[in-house]
This record gives sequence, structure tokens and C-alpha cells, in this order.
Amino acid sequence: MAVHVSQLEVDSQVNGEDTHFLSRASPDSGLPENIRRRLVFTLVAILLAFEVGAQMIPGPMVRIIESIACTSYWRAHNPSEVPTLHHLPEQLCKIEEVQAEVATVKGYSDFLEGLLCALCAIPYGLLADRHGRRRALRLTIPGFLINSVITNSVLWFSDSLPLRAIWLAAFSWIIGGGPTVALVVIWTMLADLSQSANRAILFFRVGVISQIANFLASAISSGLMTLNPWIPLMIGCGTVVIGLICALSLPETIDSCVKTTCPMDSDQLSSNMDDSTLGTEAVYSATESFPKSTRFGLISGNLRRIFHPYIFIVNHRLLLLLFAIATFQIAQGSLSFLAQYISTHFEWTLARANLLTSIHAATSIPLFIFILPQLSTRILRFLPLPRRDLYISRLSVICLTVGSLGICVSPYVFLLVPSLCLHAAGAGFPIVTRSLITSLVKRDETARLYSAIELAQSAGSVLASLCFTNLFTLALRMSGLWVGLVWLTASMLFAGVGVAVWMVQV
Repeated sequence: MAVHVSQLEVDSQVNGEDTHFLSRASPDSGLPENIRRRLVFTLVAILLAFEVGAQMIPGPMVRIIESIACTSYWRAHNPSEVPTLHHLPEQLCKIEEVQAEVATVKGYSDFLEGLLCALCAIPYGLLADRHGRRRALRLTIPGFLINSVITNSVLWFSDSLPLRAIWLAAFSWIIGGGPTVALVVIWTMLADLSQSANRAILFFRVGVISQIANFLASAISSGLMTLNPWIPLMIGCGTVVIGLICALSLPETIDSCVKTTCPMDSDQLSSNMDDSTLGTEAVYSATESFPKSTRFGLISGNLRRIFHPYIFIVNHRLLLLLFAIATFQIAQGSLSFLAQYISTHFEWTLARANLLTSIHAATSIPLFIFILPQLSTRILRFLPLPRRDLYISRLSVICLTVGSLGICVSPYVFLLVPSLCLHAAGAGFPIVTRSLITSLVKRDETARLYSAIELAQSAGSVLASLCFTNLFTLALRMSGLWVGLVWLTASMLFAGVGVAVWMVQV
């Protein structure tokens, strides 16, 4: 079960958005303060359970997949190398054939999961908005359980089941929408329960706590992997299950938001938004120009109503920034192969490599707590807010580009560590870019803009899994310095992001 989390990208500019999907109004919740605070703490605890699981599961899972692929390879090519207890030394598993199989199994698993989560996010998101957050969140629970059962069964009964059967687990996300829907609904419920003036502050604090939890979970997982990779894997799955159980106790939050602050129903609110931004007569007169009796006319009218509200995105600055966000998401897919790359390139165990990758999370903590706030409020305080965000975005892209290139060419670990830290220094790019792009649209266009951003990020994640899986497999075949081909490609993609950001003027 792989849980993909991108929590800090959600919390940048939620304050004041018009979104149908996040919060329909500024929710001064009608709940008593003590109950509201208790619900916020519960939601944060559930979110942290997901964060911890997301960090503890991937490393051990890769090691178990590697062990299974390694045993299968040596059993077929040199059975004498396979001991009776099936515990092969990890150094025998660093050969090209084994690592290529590991990259293929894990990469295509991530690809399928990302694709299905992206496809299911829109219908389940609409369900959360129209029929309640609690119902949407509860629908994700069976999907998580089925995914966990399939994944762990394939890994545990590896003598009977083919390793690639793990790909079937991705189809469990059809039920409930998977981690993407679960996390968005949790952030939505937090938005419902928070006051408008404090919402951005709350989200930022939760984001910082999540980063700390990520670092600690990654370090603990690495330590337990030296004993047995099944230990952190089971702890990670158990932590996610505990979070899901806590979700069963949550009340509905959309009612308090709507009843206290939004006397209009959703249809009326949607109609008012269309009237104010598009002009009702213009939209519907265009629709009625088609013969209503024909299927073509009905389809054309519906498509016009769906896509016409997004015409504002056809703006060179918005398109450049959306391209930058999507390309950034593709390049960030290289992080999925970081531990395997370190393990293969420097002949380290995966446990040690996974511990080294926690440096990336550790570096991002002071970045979000001290560096970015100081840079924005003190050093660049003489600039308008959009221009501050633009300059910080450009600086972040430079760090990402140079850091990725450094990871690619580092011949020794002591040179790799500074490159990892430099790469982590660019981790604020998605936050400040979201802030920048939000400042370029009207308030009543924010929700539609965020929908476009989520679509761009989902497409980027799916492409990243597919492309980097094949690239890493190719790099293993080429061997030598070409093992870093993934990071060279990521550096070039980040450079493309930089070109797009530099073309934006505010």
C-alpha cells in the first residue's frame, strides 16, 4: 500500500478562496469552540497517521520487492546461491537484472495508482461537496483495506504469487478514490472548521508538523529495516489503519459551514457565480443555438457550459505557471528512485540509503520554519507580494536544478549530501508558485484555477512514474556514471521550469 502525500502544496493560499470543493464560504463554524478544536485535533491526528504511513511504507516495500526479485533471479540462474531459509545477502541483489525488475514493479505500480487516483478524484470530490465530507472519507476505507491486503498478500506469499500481481492492488482505489481523495477531504474538513482569518496559519502549522513527522518516520523506518523490513511495513500499514478508524468517529462538517454562513444552496451559489463572471445570457444563448432535439446539440451545449468557465486560464502567464507546476511534478518523480539510486550507485544497503534520504526532509524543516518566512517578510519586504513570490520561485528552481545535477554527478557520498541539501532548499517552489498564480486571478476564479492545478499535478505524477521507471531501467543497463541518468533528466526538466518562470512578468 503506497500513500502519496503532498500536503504542503495544499496549504499555501487557501485563505479566501471561493472553492466549491474546499469550503463554500468563510466558515465561522457554528460548533462550540471546544468541539471545534477537538475535531481539528482529530483531523490533524488522522492526517499525521497518513503522513507517517506514507514515509514508513515505501522503503521497506522496495527492500522486500528487491529480496523477492533477487531470490527469484538466483533461483533461476544459480540455485546454489539461494540458502535454505531464502535470506540472500543484500549485496547479491545489486546486479542490473534485479534492480531493473525492482524499478519496473515499483514504477508501474506507482503509475497505475497515480492514474486511478487522478481519474477517481473528480467524481469523489463532487460527492464530498454534494453529499458530505464524512461519507466521502468513509468510502475510502474499503479501498485502503483491499489495497493493503492485496499488496501484503503478494509480498508474503511470493513463492506462490507472481511479484507483478502487486499491480492489481492499484485497482482498489476505484473504491473511494484512494489517498488523493482522503487527503483532500481531510484538508476540506479542516477548512470547514477553521475561521477565515486563521485558516492559512492553521494549514501552515499543520504542514510544518507534517514535515517533522515525515523526517522522524523516515528515520525510524530506516532503523527498523536493519532488523526486518516487515516490521516498519506493518507499522506503517497499522498507522494508516488507525487513522482510518479515527475517521469513522468524525461528524459531518459541511452542514455547520453551510447552515451558518451560506444560506444559499449550492445550485443558487453556482448560478450566481456564473451570472457574475460569465453572463448568463451569453452562455445559454450560445447553448440554445444548437437544435435541442439533436444529440449533437445537447452534447455541445453541455461541453460549452463545462469548459466556458475555464476560458480565463488561456492567459500566457497562467499557462506558463501551469506548465511549470506540471513539469515540476514530473521532475519530482525522481525522488521515488532516490533510495534505490543511492543503494545501487554506492553499494549501500537500502536501510542506510533510506536513512540518508531523510536528510532531504530534515533540510526542508528549517526552510519552511525560518528561511522562507524571513526571505519573504524581511529581505524582500520592499517588493509587492506577487513579485516576492516570483523571485523566491526563481531561486527555488535554481536550487532544484543545481541540486539534481549534483546528485547525478556526485562520485562520493560526502559530495552527495550537499547536493541533497541544495535540492531540498528548493522544496518551497510549489507553495510560492501556487501563491503567485493565485494572485494573478480574480477571487471568484480561484476554485477553477485550483482544479486546473490539481489536474496538472496529477498528470505530472502519472507521467513521472512511467518515464522515470523506464529511464532508471535504461540507466542500470548502461551502468557507470549513466546510473544517474534519472537525475540528469530531472535537472533538465527543472531547467525547463526555470525558463517558464523567468518568462513570467508581474
